[in-house]
Formats: sequence, structure tokens, C-alpha cells
Amino acid sequence: MNILGIGGYSHDSAAALVCDGRLVAAVAEERLTRVKHQGGPPRNAVAYCLESAGLCPGDVDHVTAYMKPGERVARRLAYRLKSFPRAPFYSAAYAGYEILHNTRFAMDMRGLRGPRAKLHFMAHHPAHAASAFLVSPFDEAALLSIDYIGEWTSTWQGLGRGTHISPLHTINYPHSLGVFYSAITDYLGFQRASDEYKVMGLAPYGEPEFYEDFRKIVCPNGRLGDYKIDLDWTAFQHRPGSKLGYFSDRFVKHFGRPRTKGGEMEARHRNIAASAQKVLEETVLRMARALHEETGQRNLCLAGGVALNCSMNGRLLREGPFDRIFIQPAAGDDGIAIGGAMQLYHELSGAPRAFELRDARLGPEFSKAQMRSAIEAAGLDYTTPANLEGEAAELLAAGNIVGWFQDRAEFGPRALGARSILADPTRADMKDRVNSVVKHREGFRPFAPSCTEERAAEFFEGCGESPFMLFVHKVVPDKRALLPAITHVDGTARVQTVSASLQPRYHRLLCEFERRRGVPIVLNTSFNVMGEPIVNSPEDAVRCFLGTGIDALVLGDHLVVKPAP
Repeated sequence: MNILGIGGYSHDSAAALVCDGRLVAAVAEERLTRVKHQGGPPRNAVAYCLESAGLCPGDVDHVTAYMKPGERVARRLAYRLKSFPRAPFYSAAYAGYEILHNTRFAMDMRGLRGPRAKLHFMAHHPAHAASAFLVSPFDEAALLSIDYIGEWTSTWQGLGRGTHISPLHTINYPHSLGVFYSAITDYLGFQRASDEYKVMGLAPYGEPEFYEDFRKIVCPNGRLGDYKIDLDWTAFQHRPGSKLGYFSDRFVKHFGRPRTKGGEMEARHRNIAASAQKVLEETVLRMARALHEETGQRNLCLAGGVALNCSMNGRLLREGPFDRIFIQPAAGDDGIAIGGAMQLYHELSGAPRAFELRDARLGPEFSKAQMRSAIEAAGLDYTTPANLEGEAAELLAAGNIVGWFQDRAEFGPRALGARSILADPTRADMKDRVNSVVKHREGFRPFAPSCTEERAAEFFEGCGESPFMLFVHKVVPDKRALLPAITHVDGTARVQTVSASLQPRYHRLLCEFERRRGVPIVLNTSFNVMGEPIVNSPEDAVRCFLGTGIDALVLGDHLVVKPAP
């Protein structure tokens, strides 16, 4: 049985292919079109998934889509009808958008079916939960999906056993942690639904001065663990926040005017970020404790866009009630491509689970000939060293920045050693250097480490297997001075652990680097510049290499070194 899953549409479109219960391919449309957060029907991603498995459209039995459009329209139009007296023009425009958008969505999904496949519109949050649970190592787990909004639900809690997912509780829009955090992102002068990670990175530079105020905005409600948003402080529910701001005049009067994009970053802004991050973490911790008490489960599967908040995840792992937490690498709407397809497969087949997601490399792969062609087309000289990892480690140890391109592309927003830019984490100046000559991003944002899996606990407190870089851990205090380029201002790091069995070349590189600099760790950031998707093809990698201050490029077996200026 071949099932094609479609994730996203309003943004972050993606496709995944499940064949007889095994996930064989997944890629976001943005990697192929080179348009960040690409929405619409993911035609290129679908074509890749089928081609990678040697299938044609006629071989697809079922297609799953990431949302139920009929339920979405019904719930949202009913809400806008109630808000019509307060905001008639916005409510009417929103209603028109919803009808048009969901009509196009349904038509586009039908256009992806192929000649014989059946189309299934999946419930948004259960598919989110399925994207984590049905590929997790757990037979049983509590399930928590926290998002901006699905059809109408913003937070969903459930229980997974075997291949069955049961709902327990929901919290509906406009009460949404995702909306609240996105509103803070916009208020701080960043791009909503894109730059939330910047708020997370900024938070440790501030103090939670406004935490008690924010607790009045995001406050407990009814059942233990539930929350609600005090709508007197917000305006997104009745006006176009993208144009007029997401908070009410009351919020602005109390906290001050929003920061303009590119404006001065004041202490107030840093403290608002710290306060928002803390209220998010505390709210999710309360939910997790209530969910654990109700289900008695030792394991938690976390999904939805808010599950990409690595600082929250790290605190949940350290202080929460669950022994183990699993989050798949594409936790946002793109990852519903996996969840919808897996969920439908088990519903239709009744088969037990036979797949566990341990490796995020599910995207396009390129041949040695294609890599050589990209290098030669750019007129570059290259070598093919017998000890490629040793030579790359030597370059890193000498202070060079290295582009690292290997194997299939990762699925999700993290670079995990397939499409990465690497540097020496032991050099105090390396964070600023990578920022200035390659990434061109805000100086407050941290860089992450990749560490050999078997040595991670020596350097990062409580760090076990963490292949998807989705948890923040405290750097062991006596190791922080040794690792200045990847230790954040609060003494933490977002760690990726590297398995020798899954990523042997990347693991060998880390071991070679340890022989030269004393740590089995490199600084790892995504192979792109700010505003662009992570590179996909060898041509993308060569362009990024030539257009930035990257000193050397490892492309498969080949090494390209820029001549000294």
C-alpha cells in the first residue's frame, strides 16, 4: 500500500511517502523551489517522493491532506459571524478569504491524487500527534500537540497505544499558545510564523520582568493544566494583526510601543522575550503534569509548531514528569505529511507498527557525478582525499569554516550533518565570525553543537540520544570555557548527538576533530544564508560557498578549498 502524505498548504508545504508502513521519503517544497516557507500544493515534493521510490502517480493508493477544510470553514465562519458587529469589514474579508482559500486547497489536493488514489482530509491535530507517536520508539505514550491553530483547535491532548490514538482534551482558538508566542514575535519586530526561534534565542539575554503580567494574559483555566488567553490584552481575534498588530491598545499602553523591524533592541524587549518564554514553559509544564497524572504514562510524544521550541523541550525533559520525550524533526505543519500517511496506513491495514524514525535524512540525494559536475561547472579545483574526514578536521582546527554536504537532505528545519556549515566550537571568536561572513544574522542567536552520541553526557547535562537537535541542555560547567562558540549566554546548548552506525562519516569527522582540538564536537549551523531555505542540491551548495565567507566545501567525497586572498 502506497500512501502519499501532504503537510502544510498555507505555509511550509511538504510531501511524504509511506510504503507498506515504512516512511521512505519526505521533503519540504521550499527546498526544491528555494522559496522560504513555500505554501500551496507541493508538486515538486510529490514528484521527488515518487521518483525516489521508483513509483509513478498511478502507483499511489491514497493521499492524505493536513486538514479538514469543511470543518475549518464551518468553525471559523461561525466565529467571524459572532465578531461581525465589532469588526464588520475584517470579518467579511476573513470570511471571503476562508471560503476561497479552502476551496483552492480542496481542489489542489484533488489535483495531487493521480489516476486512482483516494483522497483523505485528516484532522489536523490527531495527524500532528500521529506524526510523532506512530514513528516513535514507544508502544504507549501520552500525546500533546500545541500549534497556532488547526481547523479550530490550538492545543490537543491524547493517548497513544499500539497504532491507536485517542483524544482526551482540546483547547480551541482564540486561546492558543502558538498565537500568543507569534504575537510576541511580531511585537518584537520579527516575522510572525517564521522567526519565533529568535524570541527563544533572545530570551536568555533578558530577565522575566513581566512574567506576572503575562500570567494574567495566559492563565490557568478550569481543569488542571488547561489555560486561556485574556482577550482584553489581544486584538488578533478581531482585526488583521499582520497590518495593525496582534495586541490591543491595553497591551501597548502597559508594555510600550512595539519594536520596529531592525530597530534598537532595548532591555524592555529582551525582558519581554524572557517573560514570554517563561510563561510558555510554565504553561506547558502544567499541562504535562496534568496529562501524566491522568494517563499514568512514562513517555510523551510532542508535536505541533510549538514543539520546535527547544528551550521549552529541554525544561520539559529536565523538570517534567515524563521519563522520555519523542519529537520528530519536522514537528510543524510540514511533518503532518508523515502523520497523516502513517495514521491512515494503520487504520486501513490494521498492521502493527514496523518503522521507527531515527534518521531525518529523508530528502533528495545526489550522485558523485552530479557533485563533480556542480564543482566543475563553477570552475573550481577539487581533491578527493583518502582521509576526507581528517583533512576536513584539520581545516576546522585551523579556524576555517567548512560547508558539509552529504547523503540525503534532512526533513525539518534543522541541519543535522547532511546540509551543514561547520566550525571550531573551541574558538571564542568563531560565533561572531560565522555570523559576520556567512549567516548575517542577529548576534544574540546561538549556534548549536554536534557531538558524538557516546560522549555527549560528558559535555551536556542529562543528554542522551538526541539526533534531531530539539532539546536544549545545560553545558557541564567546567566545559563551558572549552566550548565558547556553542555555549549560549545562559550556559546551555541545543545539542545534536551523532551515531556512528547512522552517520559514520560525520561521526568520524567528530573523532578526527577531537584528535586535534580535544573535543568530539563541532559547531553546526544550517547550510544557508539568512532568508533562504537550507541548500538542497550540489549547485545550491556551490552557490552558497562562493557567495559567502565559507573557506572550504566538502561535497560528498570531494574537497574544495578557497585560495587565500
